[in-house]
Amino acid sequence: MKIEILNIASPIDAAMAERAGAILKTMPGVHEVSFFDTPASLHARLGHDAPTRAELVAELAGVGVQVEAERRAHASGGCCGGCGS
Repeated sequence: MKIEILNIASPIDAAMAERAGAILKTMPGVHEVSFFDTPASLHARLGHDAPTRAELVAELAGVGVQVEAERRAHASGGCCGGCGS
């Protein structure tokens, strides 16, 4: 399993977050979606047959949810130790 973190570019309310999560859950390979409000992000738990990040972002854009550009791990030089790399 993999978790794709989709940071939301603009504020969304709880109803929109629920709708966005429901849309992603309809996609094959998406097993679970969680919303976090600070900072606003959706965390999608993906299986081996999951859609690409671009496909997830496109689905969200279709319902009006804009996602920030992907940030590579350790891009800022810091490490929290959470990913094990």
